[in-house]
Amino acid sequence: MTTVTIDGQDIIIPVSNAVVMTYDSLYTQILNYSERTDQEFIDTIPTIIALTESSIAAALKTYLQLTVVETTLAQNQVILNKPARWKKTVSMKTNGKPMLIRSQDYIAQYQSESSPGQPLYYADYDFNNWAFAPAPDKTYPVEIIYYSEIQPLDSQNQQNLFTQETPQLMLYGCMYHAMTYLKALDKMASWKGYYDAEMKAIKDEDNARRVDRNTTVQEP
Repeated sequence: MTTVTIDGQDIIIPVSNAVVMTYDSLYTQILNYSERTDQEFIDTIPTIIALTESSIAAALKTYLQLTVVETTLAQNQVILNKPARWKKTVSMKTNGKPMLIRSQDYIAQYQSESSPGQPLYYADYDFNNWAFAPAPDKTYPVEIIYYSEIQPLDSQNQQNLFTQETPQLMLYGCMYHAMTYLKALDKMASWKGYYDAEMKAIKDEDNARRVDRNTTVQEP
């Protein structure tokens, strides 16, 4: 349980990382805490949830959103499709050796001037594809680590990473957007304060986990 104070009134928020939040339960909480029953507001709740997801996704890049995939580059294959919901590349390796990111112009020139071999460089060819150089002289295994977009919530997709790992943040964000829609300026500030504090706590916790991938950390 979490208690927040809005306009001098304590409100108990029955969400925590140990409690499962779903799209339907979040929808109901927004209705309950907003104390609104008019159809116009009810019809706006899916948009409020979508806006909150978008705000969190734009502000938050944590290890929770990292995805690791293993694939291969075939002989002479210099273009590879990016995975669905790719957002930002973190790193690539082939045969365990890191590839270096370069511009697309650099990749194109390197391809034209070099002989086939183990790929050493990659670039964003466009939003949906990567390019590599030199061209592979045989099939190579490739490990890709990237930030992925979160599957949006709706009535068919009841849970995602945000509801599972950051339920308070989802609720606080939704209530802030709800109060913004309702032009409840006094309550807006309170919910925004809880949202900002929770966002900072999540970022601080994630930053504490971040170490150089090439550094060995020894426990005391």
